[in-house]
Amino acid sequence: MASGKTYFSTVPRRSIALFLLGVFFLFGTVGLATDMANMGHQPTLRFVLTTVVISLFAIAYAIAGFLLRGQAWKAIVPIFIVHFFVMILLNWWLPMKPWANQLGPEEFARLRDRLSWEAIAIIVTMGMGYACFVHVSVSEGRRYFRVHAEMALAQEIHHVLVPAIEARMGGFEFYGLSAASGEVGGDLIDLAGPEDQCVAYVADVSGHGVAPGVVMGMVKSASRMLLTTGGNSGQLMPKLNEVLYPLKKPDMFVTFCFVAKNGNGLRIGLAGHPSILQYLAKTGEVRPWECLNMPLGILPEGEFQTSEIAAEPGDLFALYTDGLLETANKEGEEFGVKRLEAELRRNGKEPLQTICRSLQESVAKHGAQFDDQSLLLIRKL
Repeated sequence: MASGKTYFSTVPRRSIALFLLGVFFLFGTVGLATDMANMGHQPTLRFVLTTVVISLFAIAYAIAGFLLRGQAWKAIVPIFIVHFFVMILLNWWLPMKPWANQLGPEEFARLRDRLSWEAIAIIVTMGMGYACFVHVSVSEGRRYFRVHAEMALAQEIHHVLVPAIEARMGGFEFYGLSAASGEVGGDLIDLAGPEDQCVAYVADVSGHGVAPGVVMGMVKSASRMLLTTGGNSGQLMPKLNEVLYPLKKPDMFVTFCFVAKNGNGLRIGLAGHPSILQYLAKTGEVRPWECLNMPLGILPEGEFQTSEIAAEPGDLFALYTDGLLETANKEGEEFGVKRLEAELRRNGKEPLQTICRSLQESVAKHGAQFDDQSLLLIRKL
């Protein structure tokens, strides 16, 4: 969730100004009502200053609430203390006029005119404050629904780009799911290429929101373009790096891992990504495969090492993003790769859908989701 300061910075300045002006007018009625209660005995300067001071401090309270939200009391308490002493100072500097035992016709007429004027001023200031609030509510409501519609469209596009995977090809079985932490995620799972050279891969774009989602779409487009035109899986990461580097913000990068069919064997590659886990059907053990390649998009070019590995029928590969591993419980303890390995050892021979569901349930029980979570399982038939 965005902080109050972050949200406040996204609101147009015109809306902020109108909102604070509405606060000024609304609380200005307090100064007017106070003078009416005192039957107009305040000195005019004290009446004007009191009204302005009350309105300005009301604006200060509103800004503190916007910026600090749940911690607003840390600012409101000292603001209130200053407010209290300013009012005492005004009362001391400009004392109340003495009360007359009896009002003459001129004094009575002057009092009546003052109270009548103040009653009209209260109506006008309340109306102006209300108008400011309505204008801000309508304009911000329109902006919210426009942004909401755009986010809904982006979310729909994300679902199209990152569907669930359930397939059999090239002597392998594939099953994968990706769960975004917000409306638009930066994780990607995919299966592409011809059957005899199929490539399953997982990517994780740094950051959250629409920008990583856009980069994720570029990763899928570039990967599919390369893999469906006869590209070698060994060149997949270097080519992706060349494409992505000039098309993203400087502080963004992409972690990436893949498992590709390579003749009778397999080729794997990782770029700054958590290790690929291989469940060995014969022994029930789990072997982690790692590589020291840097993430994609950090440098304009570079070498990315891959490895040739073997797999027996029944062996299982797990490709995943760090959103699974970094899920923390109330004590701050992360789910971690050891728990993931234990899940694979316990359920490695079960159907892929069952393994995926069991792992998701274990992660959910461990802690709440704060990052995109993706898992792609591959089993040799």
